[in-house]
Amino acid sequence: MDRHWLYECKWPEVEQYLTGNDLILLPVGSTEQHGPHLPLGTDALIAIRLAYDAAVATGSLVAPPLYFGWSTHHMGYPGSITLAPETVTQVVVEVCQSLVYHGFKRLVIVNGHAQANLPPLHIAAVKVKIDTGALVAVVDPWDLGDTIARQLLQGSEPGSMGHAAQHEGSQMLFLYPELCDRSKAVRNVLPQRKYRLSDHYLQGERAYIPRSPTEFRQATQPSGIYGDATATTREKGEVYHRALVANLVELIGDLRAQPVEIRSAGFAH
Repeated sequence: MDRHWLYECKWPEVEQYLTGNDLILLPVGSTEQHGPHLPLGTDALIAIRLAYDAAVATGSLVAPPLYFGWSTHHMGYPGSITLAPETVTQVVVEVCQSLVYHGFKRLVIVNGHAQANLPPLHIAAVKVKIDTGALVAVVDPWDLGDTIARQLLQGSEPGSMGHAAQHEGSQMLFLYPELCDRSKAVRNVLPQRKYRLSDHYLQGERAYIPRSPTEFRQATQPSGIYGDATATTREKGEVYHRALVANLVELIGDLRAQPVEIRSAGFAH
């Protein structure tokens, strides 16, 4: 089938697809501030392209993306939209249940909103797995691309990886240059202290200490960035994105080789 977006298909095409393929990808992102140089839809746009490029390479379908996530801490900046974490979980559960009902047995949730979306998405994945028996995977660029991310960060200042900084900024320059304004990228490296490491790729003891929208704005003003957004390049973004797609394609191959036993049809409304 030439189409890869579920919403572009007619129902007989989906029925035909399911005769030989039971895997589908679901991109989940957010609508939140990404500094003055990146669009509000950065997280969703990255998840969409990662899912779509992997779908093209593997002959898979992609479900309509979810453009909203758990973004409470960004609400100090205009344009940001947040859902309650319970809402994110419930929406993803019900979408997945609908897909399982139709015969999709392998669901790959592609998250673009880094660590913030992961708790509600992990809960959703467990709920769907326990309720239906479907095989559910949650993938996030920070984890899926750990090896290449660390390679690209070699020589960088500790704390330079953060929000709207090196990796997602570079990826956006590669994927959506028309939506970026690199001239407005700034450096805002937060102090890295024991238990308060904001850089995901730094090794050390840490604790999760959330910030309110006001506290987050105070810590990141005036840009909304933390990390070094001036280190972004299109070249880094291409290397990073292609490595992520390759890893996701490999994971899809592994998931297709796993046995799946559906215990419940999923949809129960």
